[in-house]
Amino acid sequence: MKAGFARVSITPPLGTPMMGFGSRDREKGCTGVHDDVFVRAAYLEHAGEAALLMGFDLCFVGRADSDRMKAAIGEKLGLAPKQILLNASHNHVGPMVGTWYDAHPSPAYLKLLDEAVLKAAVQAKGKACEVTAWAGAAKSAVPMNRRRKDERGVVENRPNPGGVVCDHLPICLLKDRAGKPVCLIFSVSCHPSMISGWDISAEYPGAAMDKLDAHLGGHVSLFLQGAGGDAKPSVAGKGVDRWRTCTWADVAQAGHMLADEVIQALNAGLAQVQPRIRTEMTEVQWPMQPPMSMDKYAAIAADAKAGDVRRLWAKKIVEKLDRGEPLPMSVPILVQGIQLAKGLRFIGLEGEAVGGLGLHMLGFYRDGVTFPMGYCNGEGLYLPTSNQIDEGGYEVVSFWEYGFPAPLAKGFESILTRTLEHLRVQGVE
Repeated sequence: MKAGFARVSITPPLGTPMMGFGSRDREKGCTGVHDDVFVRAAYLEHAGEAALLMGFDLCFVGRADSDRMKAAIGEKLGLAPKQILLNASHNHVGPMVGTWYDAHPSPAYLKLLDEAVLKAAVQAKGKACEVTAWAGAAKSAVPMNRRRKDERGVVENRPNPGGVVCDHLPICLLKDRAGKPVCLIFSVSCHPSMISGWDISAEYPGAAMDKLDAHLGGHVSLFLQGAGGDAKPSVAGKGVDRWRTCTWADVAQAGHMLADEVIQALNAGLAQVQPRIRTEMTEVQWPMQPPMSMDKYAAIAADAKAGDVRRLWAKKIVEKLDRGEPLPMSVPILVQGIQLAKGLRFIGLEGEAVGGLGLHMLGFYRDGVTFPMGYCNGEGLYLPTSNQIDEGGYEVVSFWEYGFPAPLAKGFESILTRTLEHLRVQGVE
């Protein structure tokens, strides 16, 4: 197998809109840079098959952005969309990309981003050399569940140390013929939402990659966000009833904690895996619950207390209904599988997958090393489990922030299982 790695800065000019906290993002653009943000690319080929994994220090890469980037990369490198996986770290202090919360990204920044993405992909392929692949998995103490019921049974965004998280820490190390690291790929399932403000940063994943790069002697690390839709770093929630207001020192602590876990796994030893690249991508439909009546949407659109963005969302739905257009009954979700070697696969969902769905993917692939991921190839929306839909909470009721008319319906687990079976038939085993 051959592999190459590249990273290219996507740090925006000052004044560029940010994404991650709705009210902040609408107030003004970034005023400083705490640390640079990057797009990173790992290109791999073997026996006539190829794959490209790309990680972004961004909150989202929208579906339209993903399609545009994949088209440019595909034309340049001869790759199909299913061979290219785009994953956002879901960093909340990065530049605005996508459409969440009625976002309007800077056209100048999107041009900068597109150029950087294509440059990283081309550089990664150009650096491809013969490698061996090594893989393993550990457990991470970084994620802490953020769904906690109060005395009334209402789910709040508060530290829940006993709650479900996907604490899986998959690792893939690619080494050249001399044993030097070419690329280190790792993933954890946890929101990078520790800090706010107007300074650009890659948040705790950036701190983790910086420490791992220093440990390995070069810029080789690639973080991929897992199924972290309902988890925050334990550094912010340990021993407290509500999430602490974090500092940059806390961000560094969480990143170094993750890096130390990866280093410990590297020291314990990874298993060599035999190259076998297979790729597949499909779109599935996740049914929604029945929409509200037009009167209820109209009432929200007229309610001054609902907030500007929610009123605008309701107004758009009313206008659509006035035109006689039907509301969608389901949400399209891309599911992508990339196998790099026997027993080493990357499974990406389009949307903010929660830890329970990550565990579901791990339960399907019981052998080898699996990277269960959300935040791939588009924004989607929060992807909760059926139990969480019964419980409510932000992950369930935030559907409107992504432009959808109603919450998701229960039962996606069976759809996901059938989709994983399809990926397996197509060679992502």
